[in-house]
Amino acid sequence: MRTLLAFGVLLLFAATFVRSYTVPPAPDRRGSTVVSLAYPNRPFFGSPRGACLTTPVDEPAIGCLVGSVARAREDGIPLLHLAFCATCYGLSQRIAAFGQDESTVQVKLDQISRFGW
Repeated sequence: MRTLLAFGVLLLFAATFVRSYTVPPAPDRRGSTVVSLAYPNRPFFGSPRGACLTTPVDEPAIGCLVGSVARAREDGIPLLHLAFCATCYGLSQRIAAFGQDESTVQVKLDQISRFGW
């Protein structure tokens, strides 16, 4: 019983370092969801879109989007590379918008969607 409990605690600890990010399909890229082992500095279901919702409205979004994907790729060790997951993408957006002003988030989402993200 103690061995099973210790294994469960170890598994939960390891799960805190599992992160994913989802990039939507667009004419210039294939969409995908990547699950990686990374330092827990972003939500489990992360996305470039979610990382860029907090930037100022007057700041162009494309730099943040590209930088967010680059950081996610550099910071993590890929475990799985899956096809685009619309559920993960929607969940990451809801997590990122939680507790923020809806009108500001919507303006930023409209700005981001112009770039195909």
